[in-house]
Amino acid sequence: MPDPTSDTLDRIHDRIAKAAPAGVWSRADFLDIGTPNAVEKALQRLTRRGDIRRPHRGLYDKPTTSKLTGKMVFPPRAAFIDAIARRDKLRVLVDGMTAANDLGLTTAVPARSTIHADTYPRTIEIEANAGDPKAAQPVIYRLDFKRISAKTAFWAGRPAMRVVQALTWYRDEKSSLDAAVNGIVRHLSQAPNRGQVAQDLRDNIQAVPAWMYPLAETIARKLLGQEGGADEPDPERPKGEHARDVH
Repeated sequence: MPDPTSDTLDRIHDRIAKAAPAGVWSRADFLDIGTPNAVEKALQRLTRRGDIRRPHRGLYDKPTTSKLTGKMVFPPRAAFIDAIARRDKLRVLVDGMTAANDLGLTTAVPARSTIHADTYPRTIEIEANAGDPKAAQPVIYRLDFKRISAKTAFWAGRPAMRVVQALTWYRDEKSSLDAAVNGIVRHLSQAPNRGQVAQDLRDNIQAVPAWMYPLAETIARKLLGQEGGADEPDPERPKGEHARDVH
């Protein structure tokens, strides 16, 4: 008879490895593989063996090493936020700058991210590059969770949440909105959930403010392939040693 614990361990490792280095996971993500106790033991064994990393209590990932710099390539902030949301069953709404950074629209890195959610207020600090011997200084993700209000709750947890929040952040820079739309389409064009994002925008177009309507409609149309594809990507920009999110 095969060792069920070993089978659980191998399946968990395979799932994490397939999403490396961008994925972040918690025990809740593997309950389809084994019991909570079996999953917990498997994660502990994988961590002790050095096959995966535990950058924060209850969160696991598998960083890689950049061939160019030799530094650790670790998950982006969005991957940690989404993993916490899945683990705690939260509907989250990130602030505009965080959303814009998540979508690759800006190299500006927020010192803190505000996450509105149906949870109690708290701050979580994650050392994203923990364990990197070549790191000059720690990279800290500071996530401020705040209780969400009914006024802002609609887009929380929805596929298009980051799109709406990023566009809102650019509202006062009207000259940048077209570039933001192209950047969003470019970023999401290869994302597994691009169809969900586009459909979410179309199904709930009445929930966006009037000024955003044509922008959201354009993004949805391009992502669904009813118009020419996204513009050619810009030359690679320095964004730090983190990977693109795959969730």
